[in-house]
Amino acid sequence: EQGSIGKYKINFITRLLTLIIAFGQGLASIIRSQLFDVAQQKILVLQVVFFLVVGSFICIWLSDLITNKGIGNGVSIFIVISISENLSKSFKSLLSNDAFFSTSQKILVLLSFLILLILTIILCSSYLKIPISYATYKRNDTIQNHIPLKINTSGILPIILANTFLNIFPTIGAFLSNDNYFKKFIIQLQESQYYYLGLGFFIYLLLILLFSFFSVFIMLDPYDIANHLSKQDAY
Repeated sequence: EQGSIGKYKINFITRLLTLIIAFGQGLASIIRSQLFDVAQQKILVLQVVFFLVVGSFICIWLSDLITNKGIGNGVSIFIVISISENLSKSFKSLLSNDAFFSTSQKILVLLSFLILLILTIILCSSYLKIPISYATYKRNDTIQNHIPLKINTSGILPIILANTFLNIFPTIGAFLSNDNYFKKFIIQLQESQYYYLGLGFFIYLLLILLFSFFSVFIMLDPYDIANHLSKQDAY
């Protein structure tokens, strides 16, 4: 509602939160990796965290540059690059692992992934046509039209938000001792999310559903659409 001033405020708050989160996650990553003695090498640790934060802001700058140049959504492109890297590692691990997977099982996994990819593309590109009618006062007829409403309006945003939210707990756990009860709970939560269908997995699904509703209501305001249509004498 505040125009460019409001957009500037939102960008400033976003960058500030990014700085805080990047610093916390960078420090937590160093502690978890145990590459440095944080107590004895404080200056070196701060230098590494500084370069990690700078790297994060370089990625943000590049994503904004890609978006402003009209090439595409910069953040989405970086996410696709990250997913592609992890996907190539997964395929390499699958194809080189002959002890646990036979040739037929490997082919079945690859075909399942291909089918899932095709279904995902179909879902993301599908939309629902909501018919609307524009009343005209000069003639007793109506102009038929429709509103193209994407079925998957939120896209992959709920998954990103759910992962980001769950990654907060390992970051906090990195600063706790190994005997801490909360850290043990975080470890069990992570294991139940990735390795078996436990509490962490169902919390992850619940967060995806909640963020899906949240992101849809942000991107698509039914009251705003109704007011816009009513101003054009549409129903």
